[in-house]
Amino acid sequence: MKGQIMSIEMKCLRCGGTNVQPSDLQSTGKIYARPKQAKFVTVLTTGAPVSALTCLDCGHVELLVDAKKAKAMLKSA
Repeated sequence: MKGQIMSIEMKCLRCGGTNVQPSDLQSTGKIYARPKQAKFVTVLTTGAPVSALTCLDCGHVELLVDAKKAKAMLKSA
């Protein structure tokens, strides 16, 4: 999923606008999502990167994670 946000017209979950654009989150390091039950070692080796969509009408930011990777982390827990 990294860098592959669907190209279909997206609607903002907050305002319903269609001016939604793929975005990057910026931090001092990479941002990963992990299910709470996943082992920490699993996260270090197979963390699921976070992608974002930003509504340019209202500023709402939607975060997305690769569901297959998140499920795989639970299986190895």
